[in-house]
Amino acid sequence: MAYEKPRIVRAINRTIQIAHLEQLEKLQSYLTTESAASDTSISVADNNGFADTNLVLFGQVGSAKTEIKQITSVVTYGTTIACSALTFPHPLNCVVRKVLFNQWKVYGNTTNTSVGAVLLATIAMQVDAELTTWVNTGTEYAYYFVLPYDSFNSLDGDAYSDGITASTGYGYDTVASLIRTALKQSKAVIDEQVTTEFLKDEINACLRFISGKLKHWSPLQSFNYSLGYSQRGSYEFSMPTDIEDKNTNKSILDVRLGNLNTLIYQDKKEWINQQNKVAKTQVRTQATAGDTTLEIDNSYDFADSGTVKVYISGTQYTISYTGVTRSQTAGVLTGVPATGDGSITVTIAVDTNVWQNESEGIPTYFTVYEANLLIWPLPDSAHDNFNLSMDYYSQRTAVTTDSDVIEFPRYDAVKHWLIWKIRSTNNSAGSLDFEDGDYKMFNTILIDMIKKELTGQKYKWQPKINKITY
Repeated sequence: MAYEKPRIVRAINRTIQIAHLEQLEKLQSYLTTESAASDTSISVADNNGFADTNLVLFGQVGSAKTEIKQITSVVTYGTTIACSALTFPHPLNCVVRKVLFNQWKVYGNTTNTSVGAVLLATIAMQVDAELTTWVNTGTEYAYYFVLPYDSFNSLDGDAYSDGITASTGYGYDTVASLIRTALKQSKAVIDEQVTTEFLKDEINACLRFISGKLKHWSPLQSFNYSLGYSQRGSYEFSMPTDIEDKNTNKSILDVRLGNLNTLIYQDKKEWINQQNKVAKTQVRTQATAGDTTLEIDNSYDFADSGTVKVYISGTQYTISYTGVTRSQTAGVLTGVPATGDGSITVTIAVDTNVWQNESEGIPTYFTVYEANLLIWPLPDSAHDNFNLSMDYYSQRTAVTTDSDVIEFPRYDAVKHWLIWKIRSTNNSAGSLDFEDGDYKMFNTILIDMIKKELTGQKYKWQPKINKITY
């Protein structure tokens, strides 16, 4: 089972405060009779789903006298549960809910990693308070981590919290700070509806919404990304993994070869016309020196006889052939001389490109499709070993951890979005109120962001007169 990731809210000097887990489990019932302190048997509306050794939460997290106990015997379907002795009395209709953990393990380390961290203490989850608070009276560490623990069944959670630095806690512009502020201003708490997962999903939904309102946001600009380097026979390069649009040039500012030239974009039709009569396929079976055939994939675009070229480590090799076995998947070039001009003199690996009628020179054009950037013509010997660089707009990285930073003014916009969503989740109808003051404030901030946005880049455009592009 993948457990919820824990979260340290803050670590100020020696005091560490830990957020309560949502605990994943939604199995719950309620008391049908009042229980007294020291009771070991409780009456519930329905015990279906509860089992021996399960942990059970009595009451609402953050409320006085809320506690966690363990089921101490096999549960027979009905309305009774045996548990470890209650510490507090609980009223009729008190919620009884299955949870996964009852303690925290607190760790310290000199670096921001849980690997090799030192166990400092194992403490009870203070479910009757807003947060679990622990004061370190021993050795101080630069970073602290927590791990949930089921002390009854000796079971650790499978995820440590993010590391948090002592004395500083999470910065004002982090996800943790944003969630804390939104909860406080909306007078809400983490519960079964307003979960940490819900809040982070809404933060990401808001960031995606903001990004979609403008084609170019300056914080998303990425400069001088290296696609690789030019090499004879190489023309295909993988796009950056974080580029906003991998299948068009919409997110590309510039592509350039070293300090030689800026490449010109061509769409797929222009690209095909540029490569008129060029045939290309890949080697299907590895060839070695002296072979008299060359097994390739698709052989239909190749001449009945002639020459093809392959490039191995930037060196061009010309291979002659006198016949072709036609196939889209199992073509063969036959009549390759065993020795001399046109013979195979080097090992040619599977998937090596095989060219016919290709052009070499200084790469001048590029196109984009299927998440790859292609250049043309192929680099010749005078234009290999140059960096192929790109400037582009990246996609908004999803926030996943409490320490992720949301820069101003997005932070304020997301804060109001989050308060609006929390308030909408908690209203009686569960509907979105687009007259809500925080929603209106979100829109005001977004409009100001768009008005003030300046990328610092110039964009070329072509005027259209009478629907004709000049």
